[in-house]
Amino acid sequence: MASFHHHYLLIFALCILSVKSEDPSAQFCNENSNSTSPEITKNINSILPKLVQATSQFGYSATSFGHGQTQVFGLAQCRGDVSTQDCSSCIQEAAKEIRNFCPNKVDARIWYEYCLLRYNTENFIGNVDTGFGVFYWNVQNVTDPETFNDGLGTLVNQISTIAGVSGSKGLGKGQTKLSPFLTLYALVQCTRDLPELSCRQCLAIAVGNFPTYCENKKGCRVIYSSCYVRYELYPFFFPLDKQAALESNLMTNYSSVVTKP
Repeated sequence: MASFHHHYLLIFALCILSVKSEDPSAQFCNENSNSTSPEITKNINSILPKLVQATSQFGYSATSFGHGQTQVFGLAQCRGDVSTQDCSSCIQEAAKEIRNFCPNKVDARIWYEYCLLRYNTENFIGNVDTGFGVFYWNVQNVTDPETFNDGLGTLVNQISTIAGVSGSKGLGKGQTKLSPFLTLYALVQCTRDLPELSCRQCLAIAVGNFPTYCENKKGCRVIYSSCYVRYELYPFFFPLDKQAALESNLMTNYSSVVTKP
């Protein structure tokens, strides 16, 4: 696994979280970005419904609106395993909340468990972005670290390869039995603007954080602007019944760290 790149990260929050299923997994309003102008605000307000409409239909959208220095670039995507209905609900909520959370900056991003949405006046589409990240880990340790880590490494490598293949829509998911009574579940997702090699690069950086934050932990999530990795010792990806899906989003035994450039 790749080593964690401490030189470009600043840890500014560490807390125990209890998160409602409808709450964002992460939010980022870049205070170092420029403030919006009336023209940029107009373009943001124009691009958001376009992103919502296209993503609700296709699960993904990357587009721009406007011209010159006030042009706004946007990307929205749902996790590849969720239903059209859940995708539409998630991205509509994201479009509403991102303006509430970040009303005055040109670089804004919001993540939910089922979707993500971001916009900027700088063209980020097609570029790997791991500068801002959120890491969640279960506070409980596994009882057999050697078996667990061997299974985790093999599974994550397999699904990362799947995610990078053309036609996968950036999604890889799978499970492996660690014992007759214990199954490990994992999912990786790249944003669909990334080419194959860039997707694998982003996932390698994300997985490279496991030893730093998630070593021997029963569950972990790594959230970047360009990719997402999660593993648990219970099923959390679809097909999954609604109650199990709801319970899988409750983060009552997790700690988190937020990092930024």
